Amino acid sequence: MPRAAAIQHAEEATALEAEAAGATPGSSASGLLIEAANQWWLAGEHQKCHTILASVIDLGGETACFARAELLGVLLAEGDRDEAEAELARLAGDPELTEGPCQLVGELLVDHGALTAALEWYDRVLGFWTDERRAAATATDGRRSSDRIFCQQRQRVRKRLGLPAD
Repeated sequence: MPRAAAIQHAEEATALEAEAAGATPGSSASGLLIEAANQWWLAGEHQKCHTILASVIDLGGETACFARAELLGVLLAEGDRDEAEAELARLAGDPELTEGPCQLVGELLVDHGALTAALEWYDRVLGFWTDERRAAATATDGRRSSDRIFCQQRQRVRKRLGLPAD
């Protein structure tokens, strides 16, 4: 990475950390820290990325699940399959797990060619949906929605695995 780009990412990470430090409790401080961790990763400061994500995970809650999902992406990018599997297990057992982190995990696993595992995480997303939401997401009325796009992504994974549409 060019030095100028690394410096820019580091400056952005520092600014995000400062904004998070000044945020009121219960605000988006954890989300800002996750963004800062991503910027540190892009700056080549991988240990800082790990440290920040670990601090958000320690806070617990839904945002911690997003931090775990982001950490999974970092571990996969680093090629640390064993720790990635352990992180997946921790995330799967987290009682605060919601559909957002599940979808992110599915996308990360697709990006790394783990299609069977990705489909399992995409199926977890559907477990959070009501029957009405599922019907609306698969309707053929020509409208686009994020739910419909998600269902199309899931179907593409099924197809790549040689599974029929469902």
